[in-house]
Amino acid sequence: MAPTEKFQNIRAVIFDFGDTLIHGNFTAGATDTVWEDIYAQLINPRRDTTIPELKVLRAAWHEHVQTAMARTWKEKTEQEVEFLPLVRQAFLVAGIPADDAFLREVISLEHHLLYKRIVSVAPEAIATLGELRERGYRLGLVSNFCNLPEVAYDNIRQVGLLDYFDRTILSCEVGWRKPSQLIYRQMLERLDVPGEATVFVGDRLIEDVQGPQRLGMRGVQTIQFRQDEPNPAIIPDAVIERLDQLLDLLP
Repeated sequence: MAPTEKFQNIRAVIFDFGDTLIHGNFTAGATDTVWEDIYAQLINPRRDTTIPELKVLRAAWHEHVQTAMARTWKEKTEQEVEFLPLVRQAFLVAGIPADDAFLREVISLEHHLLYKRIVSVAPEAIATLGELRERGYRLGLVSNFCNLPEVAYDNIRQVGLLDYFDRTILSCEVGWRKPSQLIYRQMLERLDVPGEATVFVGDRLIEDVQGPQRLGMRGVQTIQFRQDEPNPAIIPDAVIERLDQLLDLLP
């Protein structure tokens, strides 16, 4: 691919995170061993038979945490859900006493283990980000990340990506989710660039293509890890199968 006219005069590139820069198999089977370790290390290290079994907590977690998070994606909710109250409710329903400090510890360990064992960085991500910085582009990261902000930032740092970005905005810290125009506008302001001089790269047509395009950005869809059903009302400015193909689009 050669650079096209629509990608001339670009000064900044904003990336989505999940299924764009990273990928992970977060199915129940893949996370079972993570929760077994959390239960053994933090929740019931003494094997106290009065503490409900792990399967009870897992059922409550699915009902009160995972279901709520899935609903935000399905309904395209623009206001982010507070994560800690969801976890608090799951532990309450499971009958496991826990204060917020302990719940934060559980959440932190869960995501540390998930990102260590399940999450992988896209093979071309680091080289692509590095090359874009070398070319002088401002880089931003905007992600719908329903979690504790400190845990989310630790995860991005854990996979070695945080320092590549000039600015990072996560839905859990600002309270708004893509495709809310508020979250895109905040990033453009922080990067000090207009939408017309910006490319947004992500896997979701509504959140990563249509939303940014409404502010004048170029929307590039990556289909490396997943692909939305085609929508005739949403036309990406480009579709890439690997992140490094972005380098061919930009001068």
